[in-house]
Amino acid sequence: MPTPPRQQTQNAQRTVSTPATIPTPTVSASVAFQQPSVDYPLLLLSLAEDYLAAARGQAYSRASKDRSNNMRQHCKLLATGLACLETVLKKFKVQPQMEANVRLRYASVLYDETENMLEAEQCLSGGIKLCDRYRFFDLKYNMEHLLAQVLFKGSPRAAMKFLDGVIKDAEAYQHTAWIYALRFLKIFLLLQLSSHQDILSSHSQLKNISTLADRTGDKAILAIVSTLEALVHLRQSSSAESIEQAQRAIALARSLQHDRVVGHISQLALLIDIADLSCSLQQFDPTQAVPKMQAMQALLESPRDDWNDDGTFSLPVLSQDASRAPHGNGIVRKDPIGSLSVKFSWAPWTDLYILGYLLSSMSLAHRNTTDGLRSEQMLKEGLRNLDKNTGKPESIYESVSTVSSRHIWRQTLRCFFQLHLIFSLCTRTAWDDAQQHLKGLKDTAAAISLRSEILSLLIQYLDGMVNQGTGHLDTALSIFQRPCFSITGKLSSPAHTDLAILSTLNIILILHPPSHPLHLTLPTLLSSLHPYLTRIQSTKPLLAAYNLILATTPNPEPPTIPRTKQHLQTALQAAKSASNIQLQCITLNFMSFKFFKGLVGEQAEKSVRASENLARKGMDGLWRSVSAGSVGEMLEMAGRMEEAGRVRDTGREIARSLPDSVVMQWEDVEGDGGGEVVMK
Repeated sequence: MPTPPRQQTQNAQRTVSTPATIPTPTVSASVAFQQPSVDYPLLLLSLAEDYLAAARGQAYSRASKDRSNNMRQHCKLLATGLACLETVLKKFKVQPQMEANVRLRYASVLYDETENMLEAEQCLSGGIKLCDRYRFFDLKYNMEHLLAQVLFKGSPRAAMKFLDGVIKDAEAYQHTAWIYALRFLKIFLLLQLSSHQDILSSHSQLKNISTLADRTGDKAILAIVSTLEALVHLRQSSSAESIEQAQRAIALARSLQHDRVVGHISQLALLIDIADLSCSLQQFDPTQAVPKMQAMQALLESPRDDWNDDGTFSLPVLSQDASRAPHGNGIVRKDPIGSLSVKFSWAPWTDLYILGYLLSSMSLAHRNTTDGLRSEQMLKEGLRNLDKNTGKPESIYESVSTVSSRHIWRQTLRCFFQLHLIFSLCTRTAWDDAQQHLKGLKDTAAAISLRSEILSLLIQYLDGMVNQGTGHLDTALSIFQRPCFSITGKLSSPAHTDLAILSTLNIILILHPPSHPLHLTLPTLLSSLHPYLTRIQSTKPLLAAYNLILATTPNPEPPTIPRTKQHLQTALQAAKSASNIQLQCITLNFMSFKFFKGLVGEQAEKSVRASENLARKGMDGLWRSVSAGSVGEMLEMAGRMEEAGRVRDTGREIARSLPDSVVMQWEDVEGDGGGEVVMK
């Protein structure tokens, strides 16, 4: 998360201790115990808030546009505000509760705006002792909540151990709302670590919260726990078992929406809709995804009177007495209606609305070419909305680190929009547009120093796919053979595994011609996929592509006719289940070539006509040309020469729009039969 440079931070801290920075009042010994005419602590606190507000007021433009030119002024305002707070702490004897509040404010600014975690830790440690002495439980929990985040920056394991002790104390005092808040914090910190053991620990924390919420009857907490559990399952794996567990958790969350309190929390309802839609997208089940997408869109279009500008929302905790709870903006606070609530931070509504475009486009991707390119239109509209919001000053005051983090999130979201748009363009062989958008995608990723491993892998794979589609096979092969795509290497996530499988399948396609120097390595490549058969079989598009490869690739001998039929039937069924028109088209084209080439009859004509129709629906120039050639050949054998000529002319016209390198390779193998064209 971008923060002010360390040197500037240190300068800011030195400025705090410089007497000339803040005019500190001097009080003579004779009047030391008299009531001053001016309440200097209160004045300094007011000045501190003014300086901090001024520093944060234009944080968005400084973080996203010309941060380097304005950071000096920002740091000056920030250091002055911090100096005011520090002066109150060091130069005045104030009431214990005011001191505790100032310590919390001072440490939170250090955490948000600087890298001086040591001073923040020392300030909070002193504040926690003060709260213990005067039994300020709520302030103490707020400080401990922040201290855990401070410790996490330097030593995640120390932060976890510290949180365990704080949670144990909260359980001993039966402070239910804070038990929730602290356990949620631990879950979010564990998810940042992302190791398998940490994911398992997050499941354990979710279970503990769920058990407590079920026992106390806090249905809103139980609903969000169930939703988070579903999202963690989806993040952990996209296997059928993980998706099933996620769907069970979502079903529980949906059942709780019938409660009067839970049903009116629109942020929670949207989170449930997004998790539910994600399950269907992971399953490649468009028949379920589309109605879920429509439900999500309806919620995004509904009035948003209860949405805060900064994306925060609160969930009620009805099981704990709120009589002693403080009002204010703490993590646990008393609502206007008099009940306790736990504060959560999420994305602003504008960001979620843009995210809705991406999820909607993914839901409609299977019928993009048959639905007026609606999926692509949603991607382009989402990018336009990102352009309108990027660089636009926010109406809320936020730290530079928060705003910079949101800017990076939006740019990462832009990368995913561009990524899906390029995949859509590749599917319908719009190679010129795909190459142009790929350049833009690489520029966007470079501008934000992309840290997402999976997004970086997707960009590399997409680069290989574009090169393969445009006929630059040597370049594509060099990309797919990179160590990061090695099927025998270390694969960090299910998505990484999928990309390694796909890269291996692409390599097999490139090496398929017997004239290729590496053609004899095909059996080894196919055998390297055997350990991942379970993963392949659970993912419909992968299953279709894999069986299509098995039906067309010698291993080491060409497959027998019965085995070829079995593989093609499996491929076609899986492609239909995933509503993947392109895979259906390729499979039917090969079936027509393999079983009906040279034959004349009703069945043969139905087969080639079906292939041609699918190619036309998919707007795939290459396969429209291939299928036109197959239809023309069948018509010639049937003696329908005039019709055959028209079809062949159409195919040649379409072929002229293909990249020159693809057309040249097609011409090189056209005399050998359409089977080789399929491999190209």
